[in-house]
Amino acid sequence: MGYRWIGLGTSMLLSILWLKLFDAAFTLDALHKTIFMFCLQSAAGYWVGERMDKLRSLAFLDSLTGVLVNRRFCEKLEKEIERARRNRYEVTLMFIDLDNFKKYNDQHGHLAGDRVLCQFALLLQRAVRAHDIVGRWGGEEFVVLLPHTGTAQGMAVGERIQTEVRRELKGVTVSIGLATFPYHAGSALDLTARADALMYEAKKKRDCMLTAMH
Repeated sequence: MGYRWIGLGTSMLLSILWLKLFDAAFTLDALHKTIFMFCLQSAAGYWVGERMDKLRSLAFLDSLTGVLVNRRFCEKLEKEIERARRNRYEVTLMFIDLDNFKKYNDQHGHLAGDRVLCQFALLLQRAVRAHDIVGRWGGEEFVVLLPHTGTAQGMAVGERIQTEVRRELKGVTVSIGLATFPYHAGSALDLTARADALMYEAKKKRDCMLTAMH
């Protein structure tokens, strides 16, 4: 008689119990104790795995807004561009900056500024599809990855975001830079640089969206 517990380091748990009753002296009480210890170790292993899953998730998410952190977003972008290259589809990347945010922060305080960032992150997630990817690039800059999306469709999403910001957030607007793979850039790095540069050009006009033309 015996049992084996195998922890997989995730909230999935594989437990194996085998019994071999070959001893006439073996009692029902001993069987109960064996099963109890088996269940106890299985539960402990599941709990540890669940905590590890949560820690991994936290490492990927921005602690304030709950969207992807820069590093994780870049990993997703790289993989999406490689899939798009193999399967020949478009991917649009948006860089978005909250205009006047520093001024708003100075006037209303950091707690109010944090609330605006959280509200904006939620607004972005509502404005895009379930399979689109939202990340925080840093500070008040956010990024949105739109798979299977061309430039015109991406601009429609950007316009929707700008409209929602004007309606829901007071004191700030957004400037957007938008570029599409493979037309405006041939790699994840170049696409990032293109969209980022366009966002900074858009910021000069405020509440503006610019897209690459070639």
